[in-house]
Amino acid sequence: MKLYQLFGEKYEYLKGKKAFLFDMDGTLIDSMHLWSMPGESFPGGFAEKREFIRGHYESTVMPKPYAFELLALLKSHGIPVCIASDTSKELAAGMFRRFDLEDRVDFYIGSNEVGEYKQTSMKIFHAAAERFGLTPKECIVVEDRGKYCKAAKAEGFGVIGVYDPACEGELPDMEASCDQFLMDFSELLRSAGEEV
Repeated sequence: MKLYQLFGEKYEYLKGKKAFLFDMDGTLIDSMHLWSMPGESFPGGFAEKREFIRGHYESTVMPKPYAFELLALLKSHGIPVCIASDTSKELAAGMFRRFDLEDRVDFYIGSNEVGEYKQTSMKIFHAAAERFGLTPKECIVVEDRGKYCKAAKAEGFGVIGVYDPACEGELPDMEASCDQFLMDFSELLRSAGEEV
């Protein structure tokens, strides 16, 4: 089924789109509050912060509201879905096991695999699109960071922005550059006829 048919005619920007490329932290998973913690909280530096976050991935971090329901809906309609994240799959492995994320998406790609992070390049989204055999204009990027929404849009992707409290200061960029801005994924589910 085509995305445009699934979600309804009011989503004009979905015409011609064939796949969803989801960011993970702050978009699908409620974890940005951990990444946003100041460096001085970790005397051992970034290595200590990574292990702190790894522990939370393995035990406390939870999905954002309606995120997994949306993944299930897309999968049930045969729509290609991946996670494209700055977080390495190795670091997030415990969370993958907790939530069976391998079964919820077609693949996971980390910025470490493509050699550039979103701070400097949208290479990860291009790599994800290529893995699906698609062009940027055939893909929807789903992100919680305004500057990455803006950059992805400039490179030809459709973009859905998702609210996260840790990225409050980036809302102007997000609202200006996204095809759609969502407080959570319930609106998309309702548009597809799902009860939320």
